[in-house]
Amino acid sequence: MIKLYKDDNKGNKLYAEYWIDNNKMIIHTGKVGKEGNTEEFNVSEKFNSENNAIKYFKERFEPEGYKEIPDNDICFLVVQFPMKSLKGNNRDHWLKEKVTEYLNSELGWRGIGHVDGFDMGEQINFPKKYALNIFCDVVDEEKGIAAIKRCLREYRLDYTQIKIASKPYLSDGEFELKYSAKKKDQTFSI
Repeated sequence: MIKLYKDDNKGNKLYAEYWIDNNKMIIHTGKVGKEGNTEEFNVSEKFNSENNAIKYFKERFEPEGYKEIPDNDICFLVVQFPMKSLKGNNRDHWLKEKVTEYLNSELGWRGIGHVDGFDMGEQINFPKKYALNIFCDVVDEEKGIAAIKRCLREYRLDYTQIKIASKPYLSDGEFELKYSAKKKDQTFSI
């Protein structure tokens, strides 16, 4: 998969990406934060090879100004859920799987980003407090946070328990809390 971005003259960030699945090339384009459009091509019929399909994609979008986004334009978001024990219970493990699945879909189909992993365990700054952290790479912090909140609320995935924090992708600094479902709890630690 290759994902390319460009800024249009109206201040919008646009995306174009492709992937190949079962000899089908799917091209997905749109405005970041909105569900895009897809086109499908039979790789062997239209391009004769996967390499020709990739060449077609690049030759179609790169001249229009689309390019890979630099790392310094990416933001790390973490979605945090409280847990009652170090290793978590069955519900925590189920939640990890479902949240990862739904967020990957939500962020991906809107051109915002993807889930980059998770961890479960004791919080660094709060001994004896445990959390499930799901990490996301996004190209727009505000749209990423809005999409995460919408997705978790829509699919009823413990939305009333979440905290969302962010930091620049290349930063070694601490995550900064951006949203807490519990307004009285404004603390955050990985």
